[in-house]
Amino acid sequence: MPLLSDMNRTTYTNGMHDTEYARRALGHVHVVPSDPVWAEQFLYERERLRPLLGHVADQLQHFGSTAVPGLSAKPIIDMMAPVFSLDEADALGHRLTVTGYRKIDAGFFRRRFFRKEAEEAGPAFHLHLAVCPTWPIKNELLLRDWLIQYPEVARAYEALKMELAAAYGDDMPRYTAGKTSFLRGAVNDARLSIGLPIEQDWEE
Repeated sequence: MPLLSDMNRTTYTNGMHDTEYARRALGHVHVVPSDPVWAEQFLYERERLRPLLGHVADQLQHFGSTAVPGLSAKPIIDMMAPVFSLDEADALGHRLTVTGYRKIDAGFFRRRFFRKEAEEAGPAFHLHLAVCPTWPIKNELLLRDWLIQYPEVARAYEALKMELAAAYGDDMPRYTAGKTSFLRGAVNDARLSIGLPIEQDWEE
């Protein structure tokens, strides 16, 4: 099964690992207190994109830290929906360019990743279109629900993020890598709790 987007994001350029590209494309690490408006901004963005995404918008989900009430996060609304193929994701991506989304090569093999930069005081948006036959038990969604269900786990994750942000504020790839072990453990706890086997394949 696929990995979490926050767990092992590796960027390649011409087949080579390029962390400098990731630093430029993903920006600086800036963790802020939770904002209840994030949920509303996701809903607004989903409806704004619906004419371009069509039926895909029906399954578009808000995930990541901004989807967990009370959890400090980077002001980025992470969104994900399943698609039948990467060709479908690419076709949708071409439509999305008119709304400010641009494709970023973040080393994924079974999804396409698009970013829309923040406007004025609003958040940035990340859109993941993933080929995922196991939707809706996608690891990212299981993690979101686990953090909501267990606030003590969310608090521990928040403390880790604050520590990493202080250490690697100008290096998003290192910040992301520092969260990998914690997130994988939380995902497997969530999976075991509903009778799923632990995740062995984190590649995506």
